[in-house]
Amino acid sequence: MSLHIDLFTESERANPSGKIFQTTLVTAAVVVLLGLACYVFQTFFILQASQASLARAQRRNDEMKQNHKLALALIADIAEARACLDEMTSFSNAQAQVAAQLYALAVSVPEEVQLTQLKIGSTLGTDASRPAEPARQYTASISGRTAAEGVNERIRGFILEMRAAEVFGNVTPGGVSVDPAKSSDRIFEVNFALDPRAYHLAAERKSK
Repeated sequence: MSLHIDLFTESERANPSGKIFQTTLVTAAVVVLLGLACYVFQTFFILQASQASLARAQRRNDEMKQNHKLALALIADIAEARACLDEMTSFSNAQAQVAAQLYALAVSVPEEVQLTQLKIGSTLGTDASRPAEPARQYTASISGRTAAEGVNERIRGFILEMRAAEVFGNVTPGGVSVDPAKSSDRIFEVNFALDPRAYHLAAERKSK
C-alpha cells in the first residue's frame, strides 16, 4: 500500500504559470529599479563633475579677466610714460645747440675785439627738410667793443672768420655806434642764424 501527499494548493494546481509570471514581473521591476538607480547615480556624478569643471573654468576665466585688466592698465601706463618721454625728448631736441658756435667764436674773435653779449632768440616755424613738422628757428646776436680806429676792417675780418668756420648760418653785420662809456671805442653787433630744431621724435613715434 502506497501513500501520496500533494503539497500544491488547489489554485496552484489549477494555474501553475501564474506564480512564474509574478516572479518574473517582480524580478523585472527590481532590475528596472536598479538600472534607474544606477542611471540616477551616474547622472548625479556626471553633473557633479561638470559643475566642478565649470567652477574651475569660471575661476580661470576670472583670473584671465583680472590679468587682462592688469595688462591693459600696464599698457596704458607704458603708453603714458612713453608719451611723456617723447614730449621731453622733443623739447630737448628743439633746444638750441651752440657748443660748436661758442668754440668757433673763441677761435675767430680778433685780439682787438672784446665780446660783451650773446643773445639768442627763437620763433616757431618749420624745418625746410620737414615742412609738415613744427620747428624752432633760432637767431643770435653778438655784441662787442673795439677801438674806433680801423673798426670797419676789423669787424669785416671778424665776419669773414665766422663765415669760414661754417658753423654760423647767414652771418650779417649789425650796427656800429660810439661807446657811451668811452668815446674812442665803438660798439658793434653781428647777427647769425642757428640750425632749426624740429620737434620730430614724438611725431615719428605717434605715426608708428
